[in-house]
Amino acid sequence: MSIPLLTNPSLAKFNGNADAALYWFKFGLKVIPIIPHSKQPAMKWDPWLAILSIETIQNHWSQNPSHELACIAGDNLIVLDTDSLAADEALGLIEHAHGCRPMFVVKTRHGYHHYFRVAPGAYAKSDSHHTDTYPDRIDVKTGRGMIVLPPSTDKAIYRCYADNIDGLHEVNQDFIDAVFQHNGRQAPRPSELPIGLTPAPPVTESHLAKLEALLAHISPDGGYEDWLHVLMAIFHETQGSEDGLALADRWSSQGNGYSGQKDIDIKWRSFRLDEANPVTLGTLIKLAKEGGGDIQVILGSAEDRFEACEYEVISPSPAPAQRSESHRDSPLAAFSLRGHLAKLEAEMAEQKWILGKLVLLAQVTVLYAPPNTGKTLVVLHMIIESIKKGIINPSQLHYINMDDNINGVVDKLRLAEEYGFHMLVDGHNGFEAGSFRVAMEKMIATNTAHGVIVILDTLKKFTNLMDKTKSTDFAKVIRRFSLKGGTVIALAHTNKNLGPDGQPVYSGTSDMVEDVDCAYMLSAVPQQSDPSQKVVEFRNFKGRGNVTQTAAYSYTLDRDIPYNELLLSVQEVDADQLVSVKQATEVQTDAQIIESIAGCIRDGIDSKMKLAEAAAERAGCSKRSALKVVDKYTGNDPAIHQWGFTVRARGAKVFMLLAPPSGSTDEPPPVVT
Repeated sequence: MSIPLLTNPSLAKFNGNADAALYWFKFGLKVIPIIPHSKQPAMKWDPWLAILSIETIQNHWSQNPSHELACIAGDNLIVLDTDSLAADEALGLIEHAHGCRPMFVVKTRHGYHHYFRVAPGAYAKSDSHHTDTYPDRIDVKTGRGMIVLPPSTDKAIYRCYADNIDGLHEVNQDFIDAVFQHNGRQAPRPSELPIGLTPAPPVTESHLAKLEALLAHISPDGGYEDWLHVLMAIFHETQGSEDGLALADRWSSQGNGYSGQKDIDIKWRSFRLDEANPVTLGTLIKLAKEGGGDIQVILGSAEDRFEACEYEVISPSPAPAQRSESHRDSPLAAFSLRGHLAKLEAEMAEQKWILGKLVLLAQVTVLYAPPNTGKTLVVLHMIIESIKKGIINPSQLHYINMDDNINGVVDKLRLAEEYGFHMLVDGHNGFEAGSFRVAMEKMIATNTAHGVIVILDTLKKFTNLMDKTKSTDFAKVIRRFSLKGGTVIALAHTNKNLGPDGQPVYSGTSDMVEDVDCAYMLSAVPQQSDPSQKVVEFRNFKGRGNVTQTAAYSYTLDRDIPYNELLLSVQEVDADQLVSVKQATEVQTDAQIIESIAGCIRDGIDSKMKLAEAAAERAGCSKRSALKVVDKYTGNDPAIHQWGFTVRARGAKVFMLLAPPSGSTDEPPPVVT
């Protein structure tokens, strides 16, 4: 049978993932969001598909614009996946022999996806193969199979002659059988239970929740034998269902040895339901217990705490009134957290300080500072102090260094090696800024964020702080990470110009500050009494929880010493010391005006307004500045004040210099320049 030639229309172009999701939904596909650069669903399929609509798509992607997209095939759609030239040629021959032209083809990293409709009465099932072992075989996706859609990573429309799913070519049982026979498989038919095997009840959501709760305490990196036994137990407990396969794949993907969904699918298809001695739930309980899990707590957190059993009504209560049609659950009910209290309580992090009293666990904190303030130095000091005190588990801390030269990287890596925390560097060991976003999304999706601490140095390397949309999008990701028990501490820059109050101003739009839990400004305290030391102060300008409002640290200005010695010079400055430093700083700053006022008083200019006017002229400052200094140093304590006053006739204040404190010389206070 010959296939007519068709003219390829212009291919669809998408303005972002949200636009693509709407396009494929209108095309007729069951669209689901997935974590970027992966094949991991961002949520459970069934609740999402139950309320799938234009509105739910718009709402989800407005909140998560970086999420890529896939679809669940369903029984009426079959997608044939070729991962090599040999497989592509083989599929072409089958299509030509049966007169089936692929009306929609997607280009993948290694080959193509050919989309077809399944004819009524025809039967197909998913099937996968190792490409290295069987390069000419064709993978099959249908039913509960998931297919990643363009414009997700490595996916692009190759050709599309159809406006919707109804325009796809329909394939019959002969075509499907030909594909399976080419693959060396038996023709697919609905499964028949072996003699003596009774049908199993459907797998419930609550049973899946129990399995998932146990898997959270079992590492997929515990060795091949344990990994295989876990998959076999999931297979048995879920009766080989596609939901069980999805659960096995999600769990396996958390391991370092995970090589992709296809390998899990191949192993899954090799298991049998009629095993005489199957691996069961008991194996999962044993492994979870060995992993340190409290089995009663784990199973108690699952939704089905009690198994159904026979019962007898002893004292019947009136039957509850039937809900009317108008009181059915709204679409929002699928997102309700009712019934999830125990799970959220388990995820809730202890409210404890982890860096001085500035940062709380499971919060997002941003530390802004002008250049050369020493923010990295002080933060590293606080990290090491918390590790030494046992406050921070170093294996859970990841310092991401994106703003350093090779010498700085080596200096800080020595510290990481000594104290046991992780150091990630841009361009080293395959890491880049995009890797962080992928890792965050994966930890959120797999509930592995709890207890993880991430330091971002610096924030501008991860998002554009001047772009409201991008900074808000990034803030939402780290906010979801913190809600799962993770902690983010971001170091950020300030603007070049100071604010109207003479203080540094954070760089970027206000969106980042609005979305984080806490924000601090780190600035130097001007002081000249010890030119070999620098004092810096954190000032909180947004806080949530019991965090300190101010904290100060000092360190040496000697730059001819190794970095580890520079780090050893960092010391916390207590509140009383900081007050003394600030007072000394103020006196030094006001010294010229103080001397001018004192000279005026000696010359007989002793009324307040005339004093301020004359002192301003002598000091070359504004009258307002001179008047502030007059008020600041007026009083009766010679240790703090410079002059006092007496009240004469008609309430006039006459100023006079105070005698020096006891034990000091009779000289007037020195002018510090």
